[in-house]
Amino acid sequence: MSLHGGRIWERDDPRSWLDFSANINPWGPPAFAVEAAREALQWADRYPDGESRALRSALMEATGHDFRGIVVGNGAGDLIRALFASLRPRRFLTVEPTFAEYGDVARSLEIPVVSFRLKAEDAFAFPVDALCGAVGEGDLVLACQPNNPTGRAWALAELESLLAATIARGASLVVDECFFNLTVPHPGSLPKGPWPEGLFLLRAFTKDFSLPGLRVGYLLTSSRGAAIVRAFLQPWPINCVGEAAALACAERGVPFIEACRLRLAEARRRLTEGLAARGFHVFPGAANYLLCRSPLEGESLEKKLAPFRILIRRCHTFPGLDDGFIRLAVRSEEENGRLLAALDGLNLPG
Repeated sequence: MSLHGGRIWERDDPRSWLDFSANINPWGPPAFAVEAAREALQWADRYPDGESRALRSALMEATGHDFRGIVVGNGAGDLIRALFASLRPRRFLTVEPTFAEYGDVARSLEIPVVSFRLKAEDAFAFPVDALCGAVGEGDLVLACQPNNPTGRAWALAELESLLAATIARGASLVVDECFFNLTVPHPGSLPKGPWPEGLFLLRAFTKDFSLPGLRVGYLLTSSRGAAIVRAFLQPWPINCVGEAAALACAERGVPFIEACRLRLAEARRRLTEGLAARGFHVFPGAANYLLCRSPLEGESLEKKLAPFRILIRRCHTFPGLDDGFIRLAVRSEEENGRLLAALDGLNLPG
């Protein structure tokens, strides 16, 4: 199993740590989501709606997507596993480094993985032509938008090329948009026309609304694709508390997200400049996290920041990256300032 960020429960007094290892919206969860979750506790003595009709209806209104093509699950991780298990692709095509859960799930199901290595010297640009040329019948291609951990966003034209290749060759395309709403500049989303068979957009309330503990994600796809994936989920995919919070976000969350995206753009710019001034090489990206080449090895930097109760994400577990790479979430202005102040006390080389 791959390591992930957000491992605060391994630390003493977890709530006291400032976590730069998990890429969560620092200004959430919104009060309206917390209140909705609290009110939903009165329904804890009842089974939740196994069809999640209220939430799917709200998502239909928010996205304009066909109600029959919306699937909800216990976070994006639950839906990723259901996708691979239901589609049973001939091969899984991906880039590396990327979110390791994709490859882990594919290998656990004995699905061959074909990966295309991204290069730091090319600023982790995507090999779109090579990917499109490699797609064959029955394959599954997955694009993390923006890519994790590199932070680089796929251009809409690149995704359109992938979609055209998968449609032409009887393959499937999954676009993981869990960071999509916090991306600056905001990229466009597929598709522009009628929904094609074999396209799956994966989203979650985890990052946008700071609700990782409630585990609610969803898929947008065709009605046929939704029925196939839904058959591989448990009878009650989400609980009543998580659904209530997600429902409030689906109905009332747009102004909150738009305000947070503007704040993130400025916080990202300032954090990037602050890190560069302290000897870090920050790779260009568009996400609410930064991939950096650190002046210290990740293990050493992690240990030196521990007395400040600051947690970072070392990237040595990502294929193609070594322990000189770290990933840092963009947090609030005050929290980013605490990180920079801690770094000033480390006597970093250079």
